[in-house]
Amino acid sequence: MGRLKILGSSGRFGVRYGVRVRRRTDEIEAKQKKKQHCIFCRGLAKRISKGIWVCKKCGKKFAGHAYYLEMPLSVQLEERAKEQEKAKEQEKAKALKSKNLKKSEESPVKLTKKTKSK
Repeated sequence: MGRLKILGSSGRFGVRYGVRVRRRTDEIEAKQKKKQHCIFCRGLAKRISKGIWVCKKCGKKFAGHAYYLEMPLSVQLEERAKEQEKAKEQEKAKALKSKNLKKSEESPVKLTKKTKSK
C-alpha cells in the first residue's frame, strides 16, 4: 500500500477531484492566508468582499485581486532596489571588518618589559 501525501490545506479533499485541482487550490489558499499589505502605505489590508480591500492603517478602500493582493510593479522594483542597497552596505561592512582584521594581523603589538626604577 502506498503512502499518502497531504497537500497542505487541500489535504481535506482526500483523493477526490484530482491532483492538479488540489495543487492549484493549495497554492491559492497559501497566498490567501498570508498577511496582505496595502498597496499605498504597506499597512495591513483586510478583504471585505471579492476584490474589495480596506487598509487598517490608512483607511483607504480599494479594489484588487479577489483572493490576494499583488503589489504594483513600481513598488516591487522599489523594494528590490532597497534590498540590493542593503546587501551592498552589508558587503562593504564585511570588507571593512576583514580589512581591519588583516591590518591587526600584519602589525603585531610588541610587548616591552618596563623595569622599575629606584
